[in-house]
Parts: sequence; C-alpha cells; structure tokens
Amino acid sequence: MEVLPRKGYTIDELANSMTEEEYKKALEFHKFLINITKCNNGVLTIERNKLIDIAAAYMGCSALEAHNILMKMRAYGWIKTVNKDYIIVNLEKKI
Repeated sequence: MEVLPRKGYTIDELANSMTEEEYKKALEFHKFLINITKCNNGVLTIERNKLIDIAAAYMGCSALEAHNILMKMRAYGWIKTVNKDYIIVNLEKKI
C-alpha cells in the first residue's frame, strides 16, 4: 500500500510532528542531554524508565507525554538511539 503525501507531508511526518509547546520542551531537554553527554560522545547509560522520569520532571509533563516527545526527538534525528539501558544523543544535529 502506497502512502500518499498530504499537502507535501507524509503520514509519518504528520504523526511525528511536534506542537509548539512540545518543541520548546524537546529543545530544552535536548540542550540538557547534550550538556551531560558531550564528554561521552553523546552516550548516556541510563535505564529507559529512569530517563523518562527525568524527562518528565525536566519538561514538567506526564511520563507518557515525555515518552512521546522522546520518540519524536528520535524521529527528528536529535536522538540517535533510545535503548532500554542507554541513550545516544546526536551532538552534531543543528536545530
């Protein structure tokens, strides 16, 4: 089945797009992640549920919303990998 773009956007792009409020939260959290991972080439060893708890506290939102924002950050290329035991942040991504 072929996915047809809608007004220049694919379904995936529309599903992964952030609201302005989500974007601001994601941008601030990305800056935080860069600051704490730049000495380790973007790698942070942390359990996924602890990462989500930290993200939720930092962004001032629920754990579910923080998880959704983290997945959107990965879709945007700000985060390279989110694993159950670590995260790899894209230090070279220009936002």
